[in-house]
Amino acid sequence: EDAAALRLCEPASAPLRVAVLLSGGVDSSVALSLLQAAGHECVAFYLQIWFQEDFRNTWDACPWEEDLRVAEAVCARTGTALETVALTEAYWDLVVKDSVEEIRKGRTPNPDVLCNSRVKFGAFREWLAKTHPGRFDRVASGHYAAVERDDVTGDAKLVMSGDSFKDQTYFLADLSQEQLRSVMFPVGGMPKAEIRQLAQSAELPNAGRKDSQGICFLGKVKFSEFIAEHLGEMPGDIIEVESGTVLGKHRAYWFHTIGQRSGLFLHGGP
Repeated sequence: EDAAALRLCEPASAPLRVAVLLSGGVDSSVALSLLQAAGHECVAFYLQIWFQEDFRNTWDACPWEEDLRVAEAVCARTGTALETVALTEAYWDLVVKDSVEEIRKGRTPNPDVLCNSRVKFGAFREWLAKTHPGRFDRVASGHYAAVERDDVTGDAKLVMSGDSFKDQTYFLADLSQEQLRSVMFPVGGMPKAEIRQLAQSAELPNAGRKDSQGICFLGKVKFSEFIAEHLGEMPGDIIEVESGTVLGKHRAYWFHTIGQRSGLFLHGGP
């Protein structure tokens, strides 16, 4: 790999011992490939945060099973050990419960922001400290972001990625200084097209796999279905504040947020 592609992998510090969060997506897979090219010692970890039992088997497929199979194939291709870490309980306690309660109050939380600070770089780091004490120097992921480090103080600063459209620094904004000091984002300095090219060059089995979208724990479940399952419905009127005119009906205020038009069925309305 050329020096530009490896610049966020801390090649000058190699070999570092890196725990790589592998999701099955192309970004984290290329991150793993780059870290190996930079000379680091890598172990991959797949975080299982899907809580199928909570949905009482209403939905038929476990969305993480395919992701795990892809992650296993990537590790087989790169010769990397893979561990699966069950963090469903931590995710429920640290992310889902708070999100549901905020939604009940009429607010609009972002579960992925909470997931990054509390689970991926929170509960997972705590799990590493207990199960692999002192073994890893960094935790790496395929996020579109970058970290700049102060050589004197050791402080780390989160900076935007090389792809403004895909940039994910917003979702990482809650990371503490302690967390930032130990993270790496190897693909954060390059556009998506280049990441795809690197995946193809490395012959990764997921080089052409589509990007995932939506809240990480929901998988194939629609957000509205998730909310209905946990909060139910509380129908009411949609009222124009200025005139008091009833414009329509809603299933419950928690299915909507400020500024939203989708799902209101107000054709030609405000």
